[in-house]
Amino acid sequence: MTDEQTAHYKASEYIYDLGNTALENGFKPDEHWEVQMATAAEKKAFEKQYYYPTVATSVLPELLKATFALVKTQLNQVMKAQTVISSDRFAPEPVYEYLVAFNLNRVRR
Repeated sequence: MTDEQTAHYKASEYIYDLGNTALENGFKPDEHWEVQMATAAEKKAFEKQYYYPTVATSVLPELLKATFALVKTQLNQVMKAQTVISSDRFAPEPVYEYLVAFNLNRVRR
């Protein structure tokens, strides 16, 4: 199986999970998923900041960007460049390993 086929499979599986979760949690027609690539710490922060449901999946780093692009395309969302501003210019770049989806309308208060 090639990397492209694997990314397509992972994206399809993730879209299926998002659809089921939205249906189970009574999403209204105007509610949508916000999907982000995240590090382990960012994933935990998203899960803490937003009410259930958040849907996260682990993706191999070499497949993550392709899978992320496929998910955004299937959700008809525009990809925005993620800007990482480090306070320490010598710090290593973050290693994204998760796709995390959450609903911006369901914030913890």
